[in-house]
This record gives sequence, structure tokens and C-alpha cells, in this order.
Amino acid sequence: MAYAYGINWSKHKQRLIELVSRGLIHAQIADILSRELKREVSIASVQVACGRYRILKSLIPIDDGIKFYQEKTIPEDNYMVSCDYHSPYHSEEWINRLLLIADKFKIKKSIIVGDLFDMDFAKKFYDDEHTTLDIEITHASPVIKALDYFEMNYLVRGNHEKRVNISTDSRIQARHLFGLFGKDVWEKKFRFTPYDKISIGKKWLLVHPRSYSQIGGAVAIRLAEKFHRHVLNAHGHFIALRYDRSGKYMGVDLGGCFDIRKIKYISETTTSHPFWNQGFGMIYNGHFHHFHNGTDWGYWLNGK
Repeated sequence: MAYAYGINWSKHKQRLIELVSRGLIHAQIADILSRELKREVSIASVQVACGRYRILKSLIPIDDGIKFYQEKTIPEDNYMVSCDYHSPYHSEEWINRLLLIADKFKIKKSIIVGDLFDMDFAKKFYDDEHTTLDIEITHASPVIKALDYFEMNYLVRGNHEKRVNISTDSRIQARHLFGLFGKDVWEKKFRFTPYDKISIGKKWLLVHPRSYSQIGGAVAIRLAEKFHRHVLNAHGHFIALRYDRSGKYMGVDLGGCFDIRKIKYISETTTSHPFWNQGFGMIYNGHFHHFHNGTDWGYWLNGK
């Protein structure tokens, strides 16, 4: 006798055990199976089936009092992808190029993969020319107005946005200050995620990781091999596009929309580190296009 309340449970025993083992309660299981089987599955039916198959009553349910962590996933679509503006040390030229490409291809959604703001006022070690919050608001406000072009901007948390958390022991966080840079635009046109990554469907992972390498593309490739997705990588300020050893997954260093002439510790200090590279990307019809100093702007902006 495999039937209970009209359900032939012998056909669904394995699925029932799987759902129970995930820690779901009977009501949750009934709801899931109702959707999967496209018919009503009652809680009582699930209870009878669990008893019939002697599924342990001592299995523990999911603890709803503990927070689960999962990065935001947005639908596959056309997006402009940029990062590392470090405003007020942004590049007006590169932001304008971003907007011109977006306008040409009618792209109305933007993803900023961290460090939109430099948050220089909140850094741990001050120098003699560090900026104040007032200065950053004044010079960064035009960037917010420019990004008002898009219907929606998704902002990933970068390490510079996290400076506010660190300097205040998380009593004040970057999200509490964003409205100061342009409240109306921010509330209507921006969505902020406290994670250092965001997914586009199951195919793309955009990250502002803690990891860093002086070898362009190295971090992006390692993450692509780890997550089995195309990875668009920020934070390193390099330009690179490589494929992993399987040839399936792309690892990209996006570059950034900064202007190094405005950044004191880069301009005044000499190191053997590679030069920073400017750039941004575009996901269009499921394909990635990279824009950088080697781009033929005449073709992209004037070509038919």
C-alpha cells in the first residue's frame, strides 16, 4: 500500500527522504511537492508517508534563527559592468565612455563591482592630504548624477566601501552614508549588496575579492576554476582576459574607472608593481565585451 491521500508515495519516496534530510518540516515539504507534482499535497499526507517509510522523527529541522549567507543573483540581461572608480579620484573620460557605449547599445542596467567611492576620509592611516567627507561628497556627486542615466545600478561592496565599517567598528557602515552623495538618485536607482560578489544567472560571477596577485588575470582564473563560472574580477586594477585550463570558463580583470593622476600614493611613490589599467566591460546578448586602452573607440562609437 504505497498510497496516502491519493499520492503514490513509492514513486516519490527518494524525493521525500531528500527533502526531510535537508531539515524541512512537513508543511514546507507539502508546499514543495505540491508545486513539483502540480497537485495538492497535504501536510497530513506527508506525515503518513514519513511514518510508513519509518523516516526518523529525530531528524533535526532547519534552524530559522540562524542567518543564511547567499550572494545576490540577478537575471541574465544586458549590463554595463564597471568597478574601482575610487571617486572622487574617478576618471571623467572613462565614465563618459561607459555612458556612450551604454547609450549606443541601449543598455539601461549597470553593475559596479565595488569601490565606487574611495572613502578616503575613513582610511586607517591618514596622511597630510587626506580628504574629508565633505570633499568626497562634493566631487563624487557628479558621478552619481551620471549613473542616473541607468534605470538601475547594482553596487557590490568593495574593500574601500568597507573602510567605514572598519573605522567605526561597524557602528556606521558605508550604506548609511550613500544617500549623502545624491539621495534621490541613490534611493531610486541603486541597489547595494554587502557581499563582495553578485551573480548573473548561473553563468556569471562578478567579484571584488580579498585575493590579489600582481599577475594579471591570475585571481580571476583561479576563481573561475573554483566556481565553474565566468568571473569578472575587480580590485586588482589590471586588464586581462584569459580562459581556464578547460577552455570553458573566462577569467577577466576589468580594470577600473579611476584616474591615477588624482591618487597621491600611486603618483608620488615608485614601486615595481604593475601599472594600473583603466577599463570596463559590457555583457550584451550573453557575450562579454571588454573596453580598455587598446580599444578602437572610433569603431565602437562611430561604426555602423
